[in-house]
Amino acid sequence: MSDHNPKEPNINSLSLDLTQLIFSSLPLPSLLRASAVCKLWNSLISSPSFTSPCLSYPWFFLFGLHNTSSRNNQSFAFDPLSNAWFLLPRLDDPSSSSAFLGSNGFFFTTTPNFSYTPVLKSAWRFTSPLKFSRLNPLLGVFYDGSSGGLGFKFIVVGGVRFIGGLVDIEDRLAVEIYDPNRDSWELCPALPADFRSGNSSQSLSSALFKGKFYVSGIYSCFVSSFDLRNRVWSEVQTLRPPGVIFSFLIPCNDMLVLAGMCNAPRGPSFNLWKIDETTLEFSEISIMPQSLLHSLVESEEDENFASLKCVGMGNLIYVFNEEYHQKYPSCLCEISAENGKCSWRRVPRLPLPVNKFHKVISFCSTVSLTHSFPQQ
Repeated sequence: MSDHNPKEPNINSLSLDLTQLIFSSLPLPSLLRASAVCKLWNSLISSPSFTSPCLSYPWFFLFGLHNTSSRNNQSFAFDPLSNAWFLLPRLDDPSSSSAFLGSNGFFFTTTPNFSYTPVLKSAWRFTSPLKFSRLNPLLGVFYDGSSGGLGFKFIVVGGVRFIGGLVDIEDRLAVEIYDPNRDSWELCPALPADFRSGNSSQSLSSALFKGKFYVSGIYSCFVSSFDLRNRVWSEVQTLRPPGVIFSFLIPCNDMLVLAGMCNAPRGPSFNLWKIDETTLEFSEISIMPQSLLHSLVESEEDENFASLKCVGMGNLIYVFNEEYHQKYPSCLCEISAENGKCSWRRVPRLPLPVNKFHKVISFCSTVSLTHSFPQQ
């Protein structure tokens, strides 16, 4: 005999629309648990019509690569709504390559073979060969309305090319666009020669914004944009606010943001500027609180700040220290869509144990439900 009192409310007696509305208020980890309760809930949450604010919040992904033992590789994902880190299943490398990269929603290998997989679902897919294979290029995932089928394309920019194990000093700074529906690469106009002295993701940052792929020099402060429709590069300009030591270009909801380390008269600071994409004029919108900045480094010496990295998208910007002995501390800035106000907070420490990595890959991505939980 059931213990349920028919006069008491029962979620199973609610309409499907109301049940979906309740689910839409849950953070993603709770949605994953709810989807495993029964087939009905799974179908409601996985329905194409289901929407949730948690799907628009970019997660922070941190992938640690060990150069001698892949068993020591670790993948972490931070959910800003639940304010929690998750240790992801170990990501198997399909080509035994150290050339891992990440970009909105995907992990990639670029050499010896180009392949990709959704970040939360290990399902590697190999592509036809790049015309110019390379290490550490910039990568972007974009939607141009003409892709059909899978609906997305990849753009690969710059990187280091090897011939016979040696760096190709005559590298063409190649730019290629991949169409997964045709499994084909399109060779595009090369990255401007101004970026030749540092054309890998180690010295460049990128931002996809309003149909353009922006490339900026982290230290040189050179900036140029590639028009994804017309396949042309803009004139190279310099974007260096006063005192900037190094900087990263970040695509936010309706604006470009430059995030950078400054050597100001009042002392070291980490600043954010709003960038006018037409004129490249800048205006300061926020400075990281000093207490947060000091929590990311051991001391205020310049060399300690050099290990700070920055990624972001949507309304969130993450700043972290990629040094192992610091255990990769990080913080985030949330930019209000209503008034543009910036709110900073510390991100919890990574869940222990944290292995020692020789390379750290970081990026932001929204999370697709279809790649997050098993179908029943």
